[in-house]
Amino acid sequence: MSMHDQVAGSRQAPSDWLADVPSLLFLAGVVANTSLIACVDTPWLLTLLTLPQALLLGGCQEAKHLCVHGTFLRNRRLNDAVGTVCAALFGVNFVAYRYLHYQHHRATCTDADPEGGLYALSWRTRWIWLLAPIELPWVAFHINRIGWPMVPPGQRHRRAAALVWMVTFAALAGIAVCHAPQTVLFGYVIPLALFSWFDFVLTQAEHYQVDIAPAASARAPAALTLDIVLPLGLGWLTLHRPLHHVHHCYPGLRWFEAPRRLRADPTATPMSYATFVRRWLAAGPRLWLRADGSPAVPDLTDRPGHDA
Repeated sequence: MSMHDQVAGSRQAPSDWLADVPSLLFLAGVVANTSLIACVDTPWLLTLLTLPQALLLGGCQEAKHLCVHGTFLRNRRLNDAVGTVCAALFGVNFVAYRYLHYQHHRATCTDADPEGGLYALSWRTRWIWLLAPIELPWVAFHINRIGWPMVPPGQRHRRAAALVWMVTFAALAGIAVCHAPQTVLFGYVIPLALFSWFDFVLTQAEHYQVDIAPAASARAPAALTLDIVLPLGLGWLTLHRPLHHVHHCYPGLRWFEAPRRLRADPTATPMSYATFVRRWLAAGPRLWLRADGSPAVPDLTDRPGHDA
């Protein structure tokens, strides 16, 4: 390495650290709000803290996703550790999800998209929204089932480590239920249910009413994705998870840069949460269908990924 490279690297280090500040502040917010829930006994205050906790869990869901792309924290080990912890909150193996999600980006809304294994099973009724808390573990099971064989041999030890943490988290949650049931109820169970109802709409919006194409098809992200904007700064608590079009166009973008990128795009057509809900209620759930309305059959052939 030349002296110029060494100097350049030393100059980049502080800015690299500062670039992680928004993510670190988010994690601090999660810890702070959870700690407050553990410390207070006043019913109205617990209720008040439960609502932001639900949104923060939405942020943890998105942190899991960002960690898959390596954009939540710049340090790879810390990034993956946070991703593993956040994924376990929702019963998901982080490494299995990583390779499933990589394939989703390579084959979005085609026969080779592993998300087809989920949406091909979707019910056509709008009542499924009410079942979102039950659907959460169902989706986690299928993510693990589909993503597990996609992990390349060189990453299977990481998959096993993520599984160990999932089991550890479940054991810790069980102990907490015995010793601090109120904290578990207001800090995890109720917020998780509220989060699932809120996030169900955002998940449906990601590639809503997109026709499923043959595996070899290549389409621009603009035709496949939607951006949903949340009111009153709620997007910051959820790490701007609803800006899915921005993410598919720029998967390496840091989460706090997404709103600026959205504003800079003259072709962007974001819609509000309420507007999409009205559209969804009118047209029904997201289904895995071809352009002629016939069901698309997902190709769930094992597709081992490549070592990252």
